[in-house]
Amino acid sequence: MEISLWLEHKLGFGSDGIVWRSTRPSAVKVLENERNYRNEITCYQRLNEAGVYEIAGLAVPLLIDHDDNLMVVEMEIVQPPFLLDFGKVYLDNPPEYLSDVQSMANSYRDWQEWFGDRWDEIPYILALLQKHGIYYPIFPK
Repeated sequence: MEISLWLEHKLGFGSDGIVWRSTRPSAVKVLENERNYRNEITCYQRLNEAGVYEIAGLAVPLLIDHDDNLMVVEMEIVQPPFLLDFGKVYLDNPPEYLSDVQSMANSYRDWQEWFGDRWDEIPYILALLQKHGIYYPIFPK
């Protein structure tokens, strides 16, 4: 089945790329650099293969398809709250800053303000991701 993007239906955007609604019941994320694309694909494959479609109440989309040449990821559309941005993760090995106590303390303080009432959930979510070799770079900024 052929797929097209509904350019008038942009679902989101960020520093890694843009997410569009497609003509199928799916979303297509167009990534801008190869490292981020590879991270996205690897994370979705790991989580999907492990049967993880939800982490602490955050929906994780099912990977439907991808195209290495175009650096696009097709995924199911999920409702908020969701976890779907994996472009900047570290895979298999944690970043060095995780062992820097002062840097972590400063970052925790900043991130507590940003996440507000949901802050207590963040360390748990990060620990669940780390069980799959995914180190989400929320510390430090």
